[in-house]
Amino acid sequence: MGDVGLRLSEPQRYICTSGKKINLFLGGVGSGKTHLAGIISAFYATNFPKAKGFIGANTYGQLNLATMLRVREVWENYFGMKEGVNYIVGKQPLEGWKTEGHNFDSYSGVISFPNGAVIFVGSLDNAKAHDGKQFAWAILDETKDTREQDVKEVILRGLRQSAMGFENGRLVETEGRDAHTPLYILTSPAKVQWLNEWFELDTYRAEIESRIYSKTGFFQKQFKDKCAAISSTWHNEHNLPGGYIQGMLDNNSEERAKALIYANPFSRTGGEFYSGFSAARHIGKVEFKPGLPVHITFDQNVVPYITACLWQVENVGDKTELRQFDEFCLTNPNNTTERLCEAIAAKWGAKMESVFFYGDASGHKSDTRANVTDYEIVTRVLRRWMNNASDRTQRRNPPVLKRRDFINNMFDGKTAYRILIGENCKESIVDLTYLKQDQNGLKWKEKAKDDVTGQTFEKYGHCSDSLDYFCTTIAANDFERFLSI
Repeated sequence: MGDVGLRLSEPQRYICTSGKKINLFLGGVGSGKTHLAGIISAFYATNFPKAKGFIGANTYGQLNLATMLRVREVWENYFGMKEGVNYIVGKQPLEGWKTEGHNFDSYSGVISFPNGAVIFVGSLDNAKAHDGKQFAWAILDETKDTREQDVKEVILRGLRQSAMGFENGRLVETEGRDAHTPLYILTSPAKVQWLNEWFELDTYRAEIESRIYSKTGFFQKQFKDKCAAISSTWHNEHNLPGGYIQGMLDNNSEERAKALIYANPFSRTGGEFYSGFSAARHIGKVEFKPGLPVHITFDQNVVPYITACLWQVENVGDKTELRQFDEFCLTNPNNTTERLCEAIAAKWGAKMESVFFYGDASGHKSDTRANVTDYEIVTRVLRRWMNNASDRTQRRNPPVLKRRDFINNMFDGKTAYRILIGENCKESIVDLTYLKQDQNGLKWKEKAKDDVTGQTFEKYGHCSDSLDYFCTTIAANDFERFLSI
């Protein structure tokens, strides 16, 4: 999309001029997300009438009272488009209006224009109602509240109308396989794992957090078929009442302000199991240190993967550093203890000198397929690095509530231990970031379903379980004292 010639913030302009298929504008409250929806939709309806569009919000109330209210204000104030004159909603097009390609029996949920353009509008609380619709562009407002499958299985699948394409860098009317069918996701911040994963935000965590707290800078990234902008409310200060931003900062906690004003997609939302974990303090580059033993901690779940996390322990000043330098999360068909240990040996065997291992107490149960336990397999495959004291597994897992509080004390710096997680340990970081407590304070093992096999599994908790087993054992004396309090 070319420069629309309106007064836009730099993050808004960045998204407007993107040529990518899937675009994310994650902005603080009052940053002009719905304003941007009005500009983008007016641009397409005016310049590409053959390209059907879609504007959606999470609920009908949100769509009617917020999204479309603001969109239509933008249409009138910036483009002079008035309802009943320049467009109509939910009614048959007026006499003389072009209707080629959309002579529907009913125009419920349809906005039509004199030049033949149409825009479908709808909520995603019943996303299946939009199955079968074909459009060339789509805008989703406040997608943080929308289910992943509704976006990917309904809206993304509906983006298949061939009406626009790029020619010599310019967007023109065209038909063919190289059609441009953009999706714009405009949302305020929330710690939503599927969105963060889709746009690989965890990969750019350090870069995001280094830019979004600036009044002039913002995070911007284009890769593959995606474009992302994350910006604070300060960029739209000129369109807000005086003192609005400062008032939000003054009347919210620092953590909440990071989300509301600065659009931090990693800020705490409440109920985190590892409330003491902080990306800034606990994630970084963790190198393997020759000469130090390797501590391997296991979790025996096999779906979505089987887990082993690798640590080293080093005394630094008055602290004992627990340094996670790698993780192995092997999926089917490699999700067996034997292949897990073989993978560890293949990658680190030449550098390891000795090994200690920890893990889920269930690993002491015999595997009915092989009549041996998981830890017998560990001992056999890694025997080259073993000694008589290598097995540090427990016969009973430590109580969840106590280990939660003890490890949060570790993260909060209230013990003699410091935890460092390697930035390459993506699944471990996801666990520590997104895992929530259930109503009893235990780990909420949120369920997900494999799209191919249909098998359900626990989304989170596997790497962090292995962390629990390691930390409570390596600090066994401190943990025992903690249990007695």
